[in-house]
Amino acid sequence: MAHKYIPGMKPGVETRPAAVPVADTGALLAAYLAARYEVHAAGGLLRLRIGVPAPPALAEALPARGWTLVTAWNPGSRPCDEAANRRADAALQADLDALGLRRLAASNSDGSGQWHEPGWLVADLATDDADALARRYGQAGILHWSAGTAVRLRMYLPRPPGADSPWVDWVRP
Repeated sequence: MAHKYIPGMKPGVETRPAAVPVADTGALLAAYLAARYEVHAAGGLLRLRIGVPAPPALAEALPARGWTLVTAWNPGSRPCDEAANRRADAALQADLDALGLRRLAASNSDGSGQWHEPGWLVADLATDDADALARRYGQAGILHWSAGTAVRLRMYLPRPPGADSPWVDWVRP
């Protein structure tokens, strides 16, 4: 799939996430791997786990060749006030609408259900476009995977020593 223009983005220019200290990247990776990812489908909540194939009901709720779970909340994994997060989410929704992408509401939280971030499970978003959106909205990581494979995490930070997981793709920051 060809890279699509994202409204408001200058060609070749991407917003970078707020710098997360490298010392914190390992802890942040562990948090992403332990997080709860839930998709709000017509039949109820569908839970996603990194390293595990998505539930078969996902393909019924949002048929696709692949999916991306992205949020605009808390850029750089740093808390923002709710008003700023809602503005960023509205802008992300406008970008997804401009790309003509189908989506379902999703929610992400830490393993205990605390750090809550609404987001979107998007159907058939090309990898380059997923990376561009993640960077535009300052995200340290997103979920992005193809149908029939395990859910994968894409991280946009420097890879810390010993961060070996077959389910994590380290994208050059």
